[in-house]
Amino acid sequence: MSREDRYIKILKWLNLNRYQGQRALARGTMMSLGTLNSMLKSMEEEGYLCKDKDAYRISKKGEEYLELIFRKHQRERLVLEGEREKIHTAVILAAGDNGNFSCPEGLLGLPGTTVMDRILKILQKNGIERIIMIVGGKEEQYRRYFENRNIILVSNPRYKWTGTMTSLSLAAPYVKGDFLLVESNQIFEEAAVEAVLSAKASNCMLLTVPSGSRDEAYVELGENRTVFRISKDIRQLNHIDGEAVGISKITGRMFGRMLEYFKGNTNPMLNYEYVLEGIGRIYGIEGVLVNDLAWTVIENEEHYRMVKNLLYPRILKRERKASEQRAIKVMAKCMKIQEKDIEEIRVGGGMTNSNFIVKCSGEWFILRIPGACTEEMIDRYREQNNSREAFCLGLNPENVYFDPETGIKVTRYIREGVTLNGKTARLEYSIQKTTEILRRLHNSEIKMKGCFSVKEEYEKYKRMIKKRKAVCYEGFEEMDGLFYHLMNRLDEIGTDKRPCHNDLVPENFVRSGEGRMYLIDWEYSGYNDPMWDLASHLLECGFDRNEEELFYQYYFRRDINRKEEEKILIYKICQDILWSAWTILKENDGEDFGTYGRDRLARAAALGEEYRKRYEKKGVFA
Repeated sequence: MSREDRYIKILKWLNLNRYQGQRALARGTMMSLGTLNSMLKSMEEEGYLCKDKDAYRISKKGEEYLELIFRKHQRERLVLEGEREKIHTAVILAAGDNGNFSCPEGLLGLPGTTVMDRILKILQKNGIERIIMIVGGKEEQYRRYFENRNIILVSNPRYKWTGTMTSLSLAAPYVKGDFLLVESNQIFEEAAVEAVLSAKASNCMLLTVPSGSRDEAYVELGENRTVFRISKDIRQLNHIDGEAVGISKITGRMFGRMLEYFKGNTNPMLNYEYVLEGIGRIYGIEGVLVNDLAWTVIENEEHYRMVKNLLYPRILKRERKASEQRAIKVMAKCMKIQEKDIEEIRVGGGMTNSNFIVKCSGEWFILRIPGACTEEMIDRYREQNNSREAFCLGLNPENVYFDPETGIKVTRYIREGVTLNGKTARLEYSIQKTTEILRRLHNSEIKMKGCFSVKEEYEKYKRMIKKRKAVCYEGFEEMDGLFYHLMNRLDEIGTDKRPCHNDLVPENFVRSGEGRMYLIDWEYSGYNDPMWDLASHLLECGFDRNEEELFYQYYFRRDINRKEEEKILIYKICQDILWSAWTILKENDGEDFGTYGRDRLARAAALGEEYRKRYEKKGVFA
């Protein structure tokens, strides 16, 4: 023990106890009489203690020194580190019942969406895959709304008489690690979630400048930027550092402390913010301040009108501008140019990735920035090699930049490009062009990386479904059995391994202004049986039997044989089952695909019956 530590122990003991002699003081500070006697003399000489007759007391200097120590300890906080992996779970608090509306605030409509779907879209875009929602007021509306969505709904039947900490505690059985906590009755721009997720602190709360609403929760931060006090009464704070936005990042360990704190609760109306404030005296919770944030809580009809007419359009404009600014920075870095050299930028399409049409140095390019968590499904090194090989074969536009670590890609823009759709892909002129491309690809000797195995791809999705505890569609188990039955049949009749694209949706064919056809997006490419590509294109474009016959004439330049015909039908069935599994995963992430996944599973069953009648003598699947 250092000399300073002994001084502190003596001062603390004397601050709490009347001096009763050195033996009592030695027992209280757990020091030997010899050590204690030496310390007392030194402290008296240095002015920390005064001696009044035979009794020691703390001097003014000693009081100031002890106060300094106490203040120092008040500023210190324990840090509860989170997991090293990215956060993939969010808990949404949606149990409250606002009598100003006939539906929950989360189901209020916005142009083209709802408040809740917008929240879910932002979470999904930032890699949040698992959603746990606590419901209570008007619960049946949420249950109907999310009936076909893989979202865990947890009921708080006591929502009328409890605060948000009760609701949050109900998520405990479903939370297995770190998570994002979001309140449902608010609208905010994407930057809010990005700021919290990117904060270095494992536990943090989002703050912004006071909004002027009637329900502000003001926050005072300590010297180390951790939350010191939260209050809706402005008179209780020494200074106001911001208003709490209903978004926080909480580690599994911090949640455990919150539950322990709440265990002895006798005030059911307690809100989670005040639990964080209470345990924040020991465990640091950082305040993440975003000064210029467009957001609001929706409290009444007046707020709701303001959101629809003013705030939401403003948020969309700000997000679009921010997205373009990020793209400009990325593009400038990729092309090794100055940001000012980028002449024009437009947002392109894309479901999973963000695509931008960019003009610089007088030329047009497509910039692709991959979406969150796509690295789990896509091998970018494989895509880089195969798209380069396809360019050399004259099928793919040139990649002028490709980073396989990030998946960021810059491709030359196809001038006056027209993307095919299901209808235009079935026109004879398009069939001539697409079959020419596929023949050139399938008969080439290009060196591709990787093999596309429908079985491996399907089992990868099944593992992810199991890991995320996603809910499968009714009938999926039966189609799972059919899938493996058909895999066994493929082993019997044999498959080929040729260069394939493996994702022949019509939108991946683009015709230039000069009439040249390109095949783009080689994310799933690799060696496979060419019949897979044919099955994919015919299925995705909705070819009827006559159109399929014409397609076969152009592709095979002869009559299709029985083995090829059987493999195409098998692959059609397997693709419907595969992409229904993919949809289960995406819906588990909070995305809404309507009936897409179920429709594909139903079509797999119908095609399975067709296969049975044409190729199965026994009439049953093993």
